Amino acid sequence: MPTVRALFGVFVATFVLAAAGCGSSDVGAGGPSAATQLKPGALVYWETESDPGSDQWQQTEDLLRRFPDGDRLIAELRKLVTEQGVDWEQDVKPALGATTALAVYAKSGSEAPNVVGLTNPSDPDKTIALIKKLDAKEGGDPSVTRVVGDWVVISDKEAAIDAALKTSGGEALADDQSFTSAMDKLPDDALTRFYADPAGALDAFGGSDPDTTSALKALGLDRLDFAGAWAKAKDKGAELAFTLSGEGAARVLGAGEPYASALLERVPEDAFAFLSFQGRAATRQLEQLKSNPLYAMGVQQFERELGVKLEDVLALFDGEVVFYARPSAPIPELTLLLESDDVQQARASADNLLRAVARRSGVEVTESGGVTTANFGGFTVNLATVEGTVVLTTSQRGLADLERSGNKLPDSDRYKAALETAGVPDEYTGLTYVDLAETIELVLGYMNFAGESEQLPPEVRRNLEPLKTLVSWGTLDGEVASALAFVEID
Repeated sequence: MPTVRALFGVFVATFVLAAAGCGSSDVGAGGPSAATQLKPGALVYWETESDPGSDQWQQTEDLLRRFPDGDRLIAELRKLVTEQGVDWEQDVKPALGATTALAVYAKSGSEAPNVVGLTNPSDPDKTIALIKKLDAKEGGDPSVTRVVGDWVVISDKEAAIDAALKTSGGEALADDQSFTSAMDKLPDDALTRFYADPAGALDAFGGSDPDTTSALKALGLDRLDFAGAWAKAKDKGAELAFTLSGEGAARVLGAGEPYASALLERVPEDAFAFLSFQGRAATRQLEQLKSNPLYAMGVQQFERELGVKLEDVLALFDGEVVFYARPSAPIPELTLLLESDDVQQARASADNLLRAVARRSGVEVTESGGVTTANFGGFTVNLATVEGTVVLTTSQRGLADLERSGNKLPDSDRYKAALETAGVPDEYTGLTYVDLAETIELVLGYMNFAGESEQLPPEVRRNLEPLKTLVSWGTLDGEVASALAFVEID
């Protein structure tokens, strides 16, 4: 599609400029919004800073240069621009606007939607010339452009531009209360922000596949006010986030009421990966699908093959669920903790499930000292109850360490520093922590042990070094549910 080709060229060129640290402009963060030029009713609106002099692009450049091959990546991106048949100084640099946006509007029936791109360059003629060069390189039908005030609007058809631009004296997307309320919930200092109207998309396109539409509505997508996302460069890493607002927001993201992990205090200090979530909030999603024929067929097949009822399996996840990994040989220790109000019933259900999987795999199950064990070809699963919690672990040492006192993961300086750097609140709807540095070191060690280290190119190995931690968490504020992730880059 010409529009996509043209916007791709603009975005790539912008990134190259920012990454190379070349040039700047007087327009910083919070530049003009393309929503002032568009009609209300956009199904999708994506807006990004495209000014390399802005704080976000400067911060992005700094993060990129922390990687040993950052300059090499810049060179490759420059080459990519050249391969598009354009020159950086003559064609691309003068064509950049402070803001670049993309909007999608529905057509009647099941027709493909109208897609338009907008940018606000200082010299619109340069932008139009750049798009023509990109089109000439790709061939096919040319893109359509229109200059509206300070903006250049790009699409594949004049009718698409007519359908998207506000009329003279008419209301703009930026004036629409529901849209502005949604955008206000996305940080205005982000590098890029994304808005979507899931309910509107279901209304516009839902008739093409009734079964899928029914399943999506069962999940609550038709009761969402909006879906949003953003990406932001920070001093110590990069933040990515996804947010939903509306009656069905919490259910779609599997989010329950915010909590602080009660099982975290049991996790050994040397865990390099940790995950916690409220199982009941996550599994209720599946309950919404009971009336869907495809889901019902899948449940019947599952129960027939394993000989256990799905509802008994889901009952295992009524409370907090914790998973963590620790260093061990020959493979890391993997442990799952299941909190339950009825521990005996949960243990019995877990035992039935383990035996069913073992039976289907032709594996013998043994029991000793209250521990049920199944060995799946060198991968051992031990099931037990420890301090009122159902535990499945690949190491019996893990069972003993859970009962021992001493330092636990919350006492770890690396864990505390990672959560503080990411900005994790005291309560959340779910939490994930991964020590990337240790995880990468362990993976490389296993590859060396297996004689497969030569399969990892040297440039990949050295560019993994700046990655330190990954932390993700969920929040719930009224009807706004969000999932955030932060990658620490040193």
